[in-house]
Amino acid sequence: MAGKSRHAAPVRYGRDRLMNPPETQDLVVLVPDADIEQAVGGLLSRTDGLGLEPLQWAVVRHPDRDPGCRVRAVEFLRPYLLRFRRALVVFDREGCGSSDPREDIQRGVEDALSRNGWMDRAKVIVIDPELEVWLWNGSARVAEELGWGRDYSELRDHLAARGLWPVGAAKPPEPKRAAREAMRKARVRSRSRRSPAKFRRLACQVAAGTLGSCEDPAFRELIDTLTDWFSKESADAQSSAHNDM
Repeated sequence: MAGKSRHAAPVRYGRDRLMNPPETQDLVVLVPDADIEQAVGGLLSRTDGLGLEPLQWAVVRHPDRDPGCRVRAVEFLRPYLLRFRRALVVFDREGCGSSDPREDIQRGVEDALSRNGWMDRAKVIVIDPELEVWLWNGSARVAEELGWGRDYSELRDHLAARGLWPVGAAKPPEPKRAAREAMRKARVRSRSRRSPAKFRRLACQVAAGTLGSCEDPAFRELIDTLTDWFSKESADAQSSAHNDM
Protein backbone atom coordinates (compact mmCIF):
# COMPACT_ATOMS: atom_id res chain seq x y z
CA MET A 1 0.00 0.00 0.00
CA ALA A 2 1.46 3.34 -1.00
CA GLY A 3 0.05 6.54 0.43
CA LYS A 4 1.05 10.17 0.29
CA SER A 5 2.37 12.53 2.93
CA ARG A 6 1.99 16.26 2.66
CA HIS A 7 5.53 16.27 1.23
CA ALA A 8 4.38 14.09 -1.69
CA ALA A 9 6.77 11.33 -0.65
CA PRO A 10 5.68 7.70 -0.94
CA VAL A 11 4.71 5.90 2.25
CA ARG A 12 5.18 2.14 2.04
CA TYR A 13 3.56 0.09 4.78
CA GLY A 14 5.09 -3.19 5.83
CA ARG A 15 3.78 -6.56 6.90
CA ASP A 16 0.04 -6.49 6.18
CA ARG A 17 0.00 -3.63 3.62
CA LEU A 18 -3.00 -2.20 5.41
CA MET A 19 -5.46 -0.03 3.51
CA ASN A 20 -6.15 1.79 6.76
CA PRO A 21 -3.05 1.53 8.96
CA PRO A 22 -3.61 1.51 12.74
CA GLU A 23 -3.41 4.67 14.79
CA THR A 24 -0.08 3.63 16.31
CA GLN A 25 2.52 1.57 14.46
CA ASP A 26 5.90 0.35 15.57
CA LEU A 27 8.39 2.05 13.28
CA VAL A 28 8.68 4.78 10.64
CA VAL A 29 11.88 4.94 8.59
CA LEU A 30 12.92 8.07 6.70
CA VAL A 31 15.21 7.36 3.72
CA PRO A 32 16.58 9.39 0.80
CA ASP A 33 16.04 7.05 -2.14
CA ALA A 34 14.71 3.78 -3.47
CA ASP A 35 17.99 1.90 -2.91
CA ILE A 36 17.99 2.43 0.86
CA GLU A 37 14.22 1.96 0.94
CA GLN A 38 14.62 -1.49 -0.59
CA ALA A 39 17.51 -2.44 1.71
CA VAL A 40 15.61 -1.43 4.85
CA GLY A 41 12.41 -2.99 3.57
CA GLY A 42 14.22 -6.24 2.90
CA LEU A 43 15.46 -6.41 6.48
CA LEU A 44 12.11 -5.48 8.00
CA SER A 45 10.25 -8.00 5.87
CA ARG A 46 12.28 -10.81 7.50
CA THR A 47 12.02 -9.84 11.15
CA ASP A 48 11.92 -13.46 12.33
CA GLY A 49 15.36 -14.10 10.87
CA LEU A 50 16.70 -11.18 12.88
CA GLY A 51 15.06 -12.41 16.07
CA LEU A 52 12.58 -9.52 16.11
CA GLU A 53 8.93 -9.38 16.98
CA PRO A 54 6.54 -8.96 13.99
CA LEU A 55 6.36 -5.23 13.24
CA GLN A 56 4.02 -2.73 11.68
CA TRP A 57 6.32 -0.34 9.83
CA ALA A 58 6.37 2.31 7.13
CA VAL A 59 9.15 3.72 4.96
CA VAL A 60 8.96 7.31 3.75
CA ARG A 61 11.25 8.99 1.21
CA HIS A 62 12.46 12.57 1.54
CA PRO A 63 12.14 14.44 -1.77
CA ASP A 64 15.44 16.24 -1.09
CA ARG A 65 17.26 12.93 -0.69
CA ASP A 66 20.32 12.76 1.59
CA PRO A 67 20.56 16.50 2.39
CA GLY A 68 16.85 16.54 3.21
CA CYS A 69 17.25 13.64 5.64
CA ARG A 70 20.16 15.40 7.34
CA VAL A 71 18.74 18.91 7.56
CA ARG A 72 14.95 18.54 7.56
CA ALA A 73 14.22 15.22 9.25
CA VAL A 74 12.51 16.99 12.17
CA GLU A 75 9.99 18.80 9.97
CA PHE A 76 9.38 15.78 7.77
CA LEU A 77 8.77 13.35 10.62
CA ARG A 78 6.60 15.67 12.71
CA PRO A 79 3.31 14.28 11.25
CA TYR A 80 4.41 10.79 12.34
CA LEU A 81 5.32 11.74 15.92
CA LEU A 82 2.13 10.43 17.54
CA ARG A 83 1.46 7.66 15.03
CA PHE A 84 4.67 5.69 15.51
CA ARG A 85 6.47 4.37 18.58
CA ARG A 86 9.94 4.69 17.04
CA ALA A 87 11.67 6.47 14.15
CA LEU A 88 14.77 5.67 12.11
CA VAL A 89 16.53 8.03 9.71
CA VAL A 90 18.95 6.30 7.30
CA PHE A 91 21.00 8.11 4.66
CA ASP A 92 24.42 8.25 2.99
CA ARG A 93 27.23 10.48 4.23
CA GLU A 94 28.31 10.90 0.60
CA GLY A 95 26.16 13.66 -0.85
CA CYS A 96 24.44 14.67 2.40
CA GLY A 97 26.13 18.07 2.42
CA SER A 98 28.40 17.53 5.42
CA SER A 99 32.01 16.41 5.64
CA ASP A 100 31.80 15.76 9.39
CA PRO A 101 32.41 12.23 10.72
CA ARG A 102 29.33 10.05 10.42
CA GLU A 103 28.99 9.82 14.22
CA ASP A 104 28.85 13.63 14.50
CA ILE A 105 26.24 13.87 11.75
CA GLN A 106 24.14 11.21 13.46
CA ARG A 107 24.38 12.94 16.82
CA GLY A 108 23.32 16.28 15.38
CA VAL A 109 20.17 14.91 13.74
CA GLU A 110 19.33 12.77 16.78
CA ASP A 111 19.63 15.76 19.11
CA ALA A 112 17.27 17.76 16.90
CA LEU A 113 14.73 14.93 16.82
CA SER A 114 14.97 14.50 20.59
CA ARG A 115 14.32 18.20 21.24
CA ASN A 116 11.30 18.10 18.95
CA GLY A 117 9.36 15.37 20.69
CA TRP A 118 10.93 12.04 19.77
CA MET A 119 13.07 11.99 22.92
CA ASP A 120 14.91 8.64 22.97
CA ARG A 121 12.54 7.09 20.42
CA ALA A 122 14.57 8.04 17.33
CA LYS A 123 17.86 6.83 15.89
CA VAL A 124 19.90 8.08 12.94
CA ILE A 125 22.10 5.80 10.81
CA VAL A 126 24.60 7.47 8.46
CA ILE A 127 26.20 5.08 5.97
CA ASP A 128 29.82 5.99 5.20
CA PRO A 129 30.38 6.63 2.41
CA GLU A 130 27.24 5.17 0.77
CA LEU A 131 24.87 2.20 0.74
CA GLU A 132 26.94 0.13 -1.70
CA VAL A 133 29.55 -0.39 1.01
CA TRP A 134 27.14 -3.00 2.42
CA LEU A 135 27.57 -5.09 -0.74
CA TRP A 136 31.22 -5.90 -0.20
CA ASN A 137 31.15 -8.62 2.45
CA GLY A 138 33.01 -11.39 0.62
CA SER A 139 29.90 -13.40 -0.22
CA ALA A 140 29.64 -15.41 -3.43
CA ARG A 141 25.98 -14.36 -3.48
CA VAL A 142 27.04 -10.74 -3.85
CA ALA A 143 29.26 -11.65 -6.81
CA GLU A 144 26.29 -13.46 -8.35
CA GLU A 145 24.04 -10.45 -7.84
CA LEU A 146 26.58 -8.25 -9.63
CA GLY A 147 26.73 -10.62 -12.61
CA TRP A 148 29.93 -12.56 -11.77
CA GLY A 149 28.49 -15.99 -11.12
CA ARG A 150 29.75 -16.92 -7.67
CA ASP A 151 33.40 -16.00 -8.19
CA TYR A 152 34.06 -13.23 -5.67
CA SER A 153 37.85 -13.55 -5.95
CA GLU A 154 37.78 -13.00 -9.72
CA LEU A 155 35.54 -9.99 -9.19
CA ARG A 156 37.97 -8.57 -6.64
CA ASP A 157 40.93 -9.16 -8.95
CA HIS A 158 39.19 -7.29 -11.76
CA LEU A 159 38.45 -4.30 -9.55
CA ALA A 160 42.03 -4.30 -8.28
CA ALA A 161 43.32 -4.26 -11.87
CA ARG A 162 41.05 -1.29 -12.57
CA GLY A 163 42.44 0.57 -9.56
CA LEU A 164 39.14 0.38 -7.70
CA TRP A 165 40.18 -2.00 -4.91
CA PRO A 166 43.62 -1.33 -3.38
CA VAL A 167 45.62 -4.30 -2.16
CA GLY A 168 45.04 -4.81 1.56
CA ALA A 169 41.80 -2.82 1.67
CA ALA A 170 38.81 -4.64 3.15
CA LYS A 171 36.41 -2.98 0.71
CA PRO A 172 36.57 -0.69 -2.33
CA PRO A 173 36.98 2.94 -1.20
CA GLU A 174 34.34 3.98 -3.74
CA PRO A 175 31.79 1.17 -3.34
CA LYS A 176 29.16 2.53 -5.73
CA ARG A 177 31.68 3.08 -8.52
CA ALA A 178 33.09 -0.41 -7.93
CA ALA A 179 29.63 -1.97 -8.12
CA ARG A 180 28.86 -0.15 -11.36
CA GLU A 181 32.15 -1.26 -12.90
CA ALA A 182 31.51 -4.85 -11.83
CA MET A 183 28.09 -4.87 -13.49
CA ARG A 184 29.41 -3.07 -16.59
CA LYS A 185 32.15 -5.66 -17.05
CA ALA A 186 29.66 -8.47 -16.53
CA ARG A 187 27.43 -6.86 -19.16
CA VAL A 188 24.52 -6.53 -16.80
CA ARG A 189 21.78 -4.64 -18.59
CA SER A 190 21.75 -0.91 -17.90
CA ARG A 191 18.24 -1.05 -16.46
CA SER A 192 19.23 -3.84 -14.05
CA ARG A 193 22.31 -1.91 -12.95
CA ARG A 194 20.09 0.93 -11.75
CA SER A 195 17.45 -1.29 -10.17
CA PRO A 196 17.25 -1.05 -6.35
CA ALA A 197 15.80 -4.57 -6.17
CA LYS A 198 19.25 -6.11 -5.62
CA PHE A 199 19.48 -4.36 -2.26
CA ARG A 200 16.19 -5.87 -1.14
CA ARG A 201 17.19 -9.36 -2.27
CA LEU A 202 20.53 -9.18 -0.48
CA ALA A 203 19.03 -7.65 2.67
CA CYS A 204 16.44 -10.45 2.79
CA GLN A 205 19.24 -13.00 2.63
CA VAL A 206 21.15 -11.24 5.40
CA ALA A 207 18.02 -11.32 7.57
CA ALA A 208 17.49 -14.99 6.74
CA GLY A 209 21.04 -15.79 7.80
CA THR A 210 22.05 -17.11 4.38
CA LEU A 211 24.43 -14.35 3.30
CA GLY A 212 26.84 -14.06 6.22
CA SER A 213 27.34 -10.92 8.23
CA CYS A 214 28.20 -7.39 7.19
CA GLU A 215 30.71 -5.74 9.51
CA ASP A 216 30.17 -2.19 8.28
CA PRO A 217 29.71 -0.02 11.41
CA ALA A 218 26.52 1.63 10.15
CA PHE A 219 24.98 -1.72 9.24
CA ARG A 220 25.85 -3.22 12.62
CA GLU A 221 24.43 -0.13 14.34
CA LEU A 222 21.19 -0.51 12.40
CA ILE A 223 20.84 -4.19 13.36
CA ASP A 224 21.77 -3.45 16.99
CA THR A 225 19.17 -0.67 17.14
CA LEU A 226 16.41 -2.89 15.76
CA THR A 227 17.43 -5.64 18.18
CA ASP A 228 17.44 -3.27 21.14
CA TRP A 229 14.01 -1.91 20.23
CA PHE A 230 12.15 -4.93 18.92
CA SER A 231 13.90 -8.20 19.78
CA LYS A 232 11.78 -11.05 21.07
CA GLU A 233 13.92 -11.12 24.23
CA SER A 234 13.21 -7.43 24.86
CA ALA A 235 9.48 -7.96 24.34
CA ASP A 236 9.50 -10.95 26.71
CA ALA A 237 11.39 -8.94 29.34
CA GLN A 238 8.96 -6.03 29.06
CA SER A 239 6.01 -8.41 29.32
CA SER A 240 7.52 -10.08 32.40
CA ALA A 241 8.18 -6.73 34.05
CA HIS A 242 4.62 -5.66 33.38
CA ASN A 243 3.22 -8.88 34.87
CA ASP A 244 5.34 -8.42 38.00
CA MET A 245 3.91 -5.00 38.69
